[in-house]
Amino acid sequence: MKLSFPSALILAGLISLLSTNAFAADETIGALITELPVEVEKNKPFEFEVRLKAHAADFKGLVKVAMQQNPNVVYQPRTFTLSPGQTQNVTATVVKSNSGLAIIYASADNWQPIDTTIVVGGAPIQLNAKIDQPVESYRPRSFVVSFSDEAGKPVRLEAGAKMLLELSNLLVSQNGEDWLSQISLTLGKEDSETKPLQLKATSWYADNGIMKINLTTSQGYKVTGSSANIAIVPPWWVLMMMGMLGGLTYTMIQFLRESLQARRKSSREAWLKKFSLAVLLGIVPGALAYLLAAWNILGIKTDTTNLKGFLILGLLFAYVGMDVVLAFTAPKKA
Repeated sequence: MKLSFPSALILAGLISLLSTNAFAADETIGALITELPVEVEKNKPFEFEVRLKAHAADFKGLVKVAMQQNPNVVYQPRTFTLSPGQTQNVTATVVKSNSGLAIIYASADNWQPIDTTIVVGGAPIQLNAKIDQPVESYRPRSFVVSFSDEAGKPVRLEAGAKMLLELSNLLVSQNGEDWLSQISLTLGKEDSETKPLQLKATSWYADNGIMKINLTTSQGYKVTGSSANIAIVPPWWVLMMMGMLGGLTYTMIQFLRESLQARRKSSREAWLKKFSLAVLLGIVPGALAYLLAAWNILGIKTDTTNLKGFLILGLLFAYVGMDVVLAFTAPKKA
């Protein structure tokens, strides 16, 4: 069957379109591959090999490969050509790394590049969790983890990385809803700190929480790590309840003593009135004891994390009486 010239042109166009679509579906001819060391030393040359791995076994041709033009890493040679089965030795030197990370990057047209992060020794990046004050139980506290050098100056990451936070007696959240004891964060190149996070203590009494932080490459190799002890203080309502319990303890003892010493049995209504009065005279001084201690009106130095201290303080306030305590605080207010 003979084809006319216009038909041949149409057929050639269809073949070209089909081959273009086939290439677009894959987009690459193959991949550049290498084996890199996990950790290198700054200003110390190291070698690695670059090879071709084509999708098609019958691929033949020369491929021009270029190592990334990067002031942090110097390559020798920086450009070269490769053919299937050929290996190119490359010498690289990391001349700058403030964060302990460096990117090895090689590219070629229509080939998957080499884009690998390695660890650079001798770059002691510091991980700083900005939590200055004690964390109150079950009350969220916002914080970030920042990066700095030994002198405290901010440091930006030279490559993408991951951060793993592991916590004890504490929970962390990114959105304020999902609270976890362990969380993994993805960090981008040029980041100098994490996005805002929220921290919440799970212990309702005075305790210590531990936060362990590990910074790794995207491939999971550890760059550095740190840990922090975080003081946990009870919530204010627990301290107030302990003060009220202390005051109630004293008034209940007095109520039982008077009830046992009474010669004749009181009516039910009279007994309920006395009992309610005893409860009131115990709760109010206990609450007042917490407020005066928390606001430091009396000048009493009380450990606000010690539950026993507020229990005893509430008992003493109930014993002395509210009128005596208020009379003592009046001159201070004036």
